[in-house]
Amino acid sequence: MSLFEPSLTLVIPAFNEEDNLKVVLPAAIDYVAASCVHCQILLVNDGSSDGTGPLADALAAEHPERLRVLHHPHNQGLTAALRSGFFGARSELVTWIPADGQIALSELDKILHAYRGEDLLLTTYRHRPDGLWRATMSKTVRLLIRAATGFADRLEGPYLFRRALIDELNLVCNRSAGSIGLEIAAKARALGKRIGSTEIECLPRLSGRSKVADLRNIVSYMGEIWLIRQSQKELLAARKAG
Repeated sequence: MSLFEPSLTLVIPAFNEEDNLKVVLPAAIDYVAASCVHCQILLVNDGSSDGTGPLADALAAEHPERLRVLHHPHNQGLTAALRSGFFGARSELVTWIPADGQIALSELDKILHAYRGEDLLLTTYRHRPDGLWRATMSKTVRLLIRAATGFADRLEGPYLFRRALIDELNLVCNRSAGSIGLEIAAKARALGKRIGSTEIECLPRLSGRSKVADLRNIVSYMGEIWLIRQSQKELLAARKAG
């Protein structure tokens, strides 16, 4: 099987994920070394209070060409961690996976092999082990997103994009988990960028509980939908005027 040739940054946001990273991070290092010509993992330690930071630093010292670590002094949330990773990337393409093992490296492999030069490649889940409450909330949020931004694509899992794309989008989201992905996708669609999609599997966490699936984050996410709506209008107006 041929190696993935475009330069790539694999962002892994992590907050108190020491136990999971003991499995996920070494496996990711081995994967990118075996599967990509030019790929670096960028782990963003989002103010962890466990051994996440020391573990990542130790592995980065062992694999300086494959792993780089950024540290937030305090916890800022998933979107802030992804922002740091995305804007800190030094490659042609950027993608990400969570630190909890829900996206196996075999699924990352599917994403890379599905890429055909798009500006943005989205993923959808073949099946996700969500309960009824979370599934109902997800459907409600999708309807709000479509009403507010016009974005109707399914955006469920990690995504891959050209690093240069986010420099065009004037990203405003920085709080709720998941909002940065919506903002990138909605603005890219509004600007007529090339967008593809592929289907992957989502597994249960290796250990621990999700830190984003709560009412507080959902409320914050809904608030940021309206920030995206306004920013998207301003972006389109600026493009039209220019």
